[in-house]
Amino acid sequence: MTKLLYVLPLALTLCATPAQARKKKKETPPPAKVEKKAPIRKGLLSFQREKDDWFFVVSDSLLKRPMLVTTRFVSTPAGAQMYGGEMANSKMVTWERHNNQLLLRSEMFAAHSDSTQRIWKSVEASAENPIVAAFKIEETLTDSVTKAKSYRIKATDFLKGDNPVTGLNTRSKGTFEVNALRGDLSYVDTVKTFPINTEIITVKTFTAKPSKIPSAAHTGLITFRLNTSFVLLPENPMRSRTFDPRVGYFTNSFVEFDDQQQQVKRRSIVARWRLEPKEEDIEKMKRGELVEPKKPIVYYIDPATPKQWVKYLKLGVEDWQKAFEQAGFKNAILAKEWPTDRPDMSLEDARYSVIRYLASPIPNAYGPNVHDPRTGEIIESHIGWYHNVMKLLHDWYMVQAGAIDPRARKQEFDEELMGELIRFVSSHEVGHTLGLRHNMGASAATPVEKLRDKAWVEKHGHTSSIMDYARFNYVAQPEDNIGYAGIFPRINDYDKWAIQWGYSYYPNAKSELEERKTLNNLTVKTITGNRRLWFGGEGHDNDPLALTEDLSDDVMKASDYGLKNLRRVVKGLPEWVHEEGNLGDNLAEGYKAVFGQYRRYIGHVLAQVGGVHREHKSVEQSGAMFTTMTRERQQRALTWLDKNVLQCPTWMISEPYISRLSAKPQELIRPLAEMAVSRLVDPHTFNNIAVNATGAPTAQAYPPTAYVDDLLRLFFREATTPYRVGSWRRFVQQQAVTRLIKGWKATADSDGRPYMTSLLTRIQSRLSAAHPQDAATRAHYADLSRQIRLAMEGK
Repeated sequence: MTKLLYVLPLALTLCATPAQARKKKKETPPPAKVEKKAPIRKGLLSFQREKDDWFFVVSDSLLKRPMLVTTRFVSTPAGAQMYGGEMANSKMVTWERHNNQLLLRSEMFAAHSDSTQRIWKSVEASAENPIVAAFKIEETLTDSVTKAKSYRIKATDFLKGDNPVTGLNTRSKGTFEVNALRGDLSYVDTVKTFPINTEIITVKTFTAKPSKIPSAAHTGLITFRLNTSFVLLPENPMRSRTFDPRVGYFTNSFVEFDDQQQQVKRRSIVARWRLEPKEEDIEKMKRGELVEPKKPIVYYIDPATPKQWVKYLKLGVEDWQKAFEQAGFKNAILAKEWPTDRPDMSLEDARYSVIRYLASPIPNAYGPNVHDPRTGEIIESHIGWYHNVMKLLHDWYMVQAGAIDPRARKQEFDEELMGELIRFVSSHEVGHTLGLRHNMGASAATPVEKLRDKAWVEKHGHTSSIMDYARFNYVAQPEDNIGYAGIFPRINDYDKWAIQWGYSYYPNAKSELEERKTLNNLTVKTITGNRRLWFGGEGHDNDPLALTEDLSDDVMKASDYGLKNLRRVVKGLPEWVHEEGNLGDNLAEGYKAVFGQYRRYIGHVLAQVGGVHREHKSVEQSGAMFTTMTRERQQRALTWLDKNVLQCPTWMISEPYISRLSAKPQELIRPLAEMAVSRLVDPHTFNNIAVNATGAPTAQAYPPTAYVDDLLRLFFREATTPYRVGSWRRFVQQQAVTRLIKGWKATADSDGRPYMTSLLTRIQSRLSAAHPQDAATRAHYADLSRQIRLAMEGK
């Protein structure tokens, strides 16, 4: 019965159809299909996707709120020498509404004034920030509960396009030699949004000049996959800390204006993480107890990292915990493996700091940070760890420690040794991401003989900072029996002091100025009289005590010890780098590493000639801030150079295997002499010596006339004898004359030029008076004398 009830209406309908068709009634069209709008995904920048278009929904509460926008490569073309995880762009931006548009401005932060100051209005009027994007407001939305407004804008073209915010920065474009963006070959891949950040992955294709990048050479196109992070900066900014040149931190600088100023000053603030105690622990910290921070610093290890190196990278991070204890925090810095059960986490996400493992042939690693330009607060860091950094570590350790550590005498190190090498570099790079700059002066605090004192050096380390380029203890000799603790660098006295200065929490300081005074008093009290806490800069200011790759307070003695060990390395090299079937690449690479180490020793000694030591001091500290090297020290440097470079270092080319490296052995090492002679006769060296002599105490001054006497003796002592001049010395003398003439011609108004003139004149006189017995030497002297005469005559 039920079936009949269903069938009958259907039958009646079918029977009625012909009659209805005969009626001439106007047909009603079917209702239009209403497309359901895509849902809004809630987050910092809420979004919608409609087919190929992406819409942002920007809350009214975000207007004028600073955001940090970082763009990183997710993947790059083969041969690019930039890799997934590396930075492509970074900007601070703010949103604002103008009529029916949302505008995006790039915040320059070149000048600053507090909004409570009257001068603030003037600063604002002279610091207009550029508009980098404008969006039509498609729809204004109102929350039914909170009544808060949001603005819906179409963001597709902005995200996939080339612009100052989500595109490549100028440097990246120059590196890849790209031209115009191909919009038809670019698209937005994914958008994910979270409470404080929004992550966008795009694929962008550019036209490119033919280059070493295969895709550019073969197609004229380069495609990148990029991750752009919009991160909301804190509404309550961290208190900034003013830079002190006595402690080495990276900085952000701006011009600061204040109603009470009588002169405008440029202010530099340091980059550091926001490390604060929990409210309930502040009193404990005041009592000197160690407390855990509200939010520890966490580094994740890239899951692409070979398993055997993960623990060493983690140890390199957590070795910094002892330093943070000196600032009052325990468990302040942690390393974790990347979670495999969190699909919501991305390696490019700006909320996470990561040690990115890069499949690169480049032997390097680097530690950047991304920070809030308003305060210096570090937001995140992606350390770049190149796979081939192990080649660099191998060569350093084999050449510098091979004479004292049998483990270094291999072409492929044991896993434990390589792991410890990775650990030390991990600590160094993490130091940079904590805000610390290089401290090239740290090793100069160690007396040279202490580097051979087993008990002392194993207790104190060979350098007071892991932020120095003082790799390994190359001064120690085999008979000293010094172990790992006295060979490797470590997080040491200076590093702990720098972390204390940068991260100690001062709850009683009511202002940044009050905190600055507290820190100055602490600095004066702490570093005065303690050379191990001296910050020597990054090796760029002509300071002979702040050099890269050097050791000890006496580089001449240190280099003597280093050369004794290097001779042992040269003899053992063929056995150490032996691999069955190798056609000589290992030997050539090993010899190149030895050459590089020798070159470093020469550079350390050359820096003593004309050098000036600098030490920053506040008015509360006594003593000079600039000190010239003594005459005795500079002349010892010349004696060392004469013995080890200006005379042929035959031991470098005497081993039987040298014939497998070159048919002309001397040409392998001639660049060492070129380097030394070039620096000694450089106009800057003459000028430095002339200027320094006027300011130094008479007993210590090195008069430029004495320098001329010394160079004449070093370069042309043979000209006072009848003896033959060998090929190495002829080369040294040729270099001295040709480079001296070149510098003399290029220098017209230097304090050092008269002394260059004097040296040229005296060389010519000495050569003219010489009576060598052999024809080759006579011809050599005649040629040099002629060059000087023609130069003096202006020909």
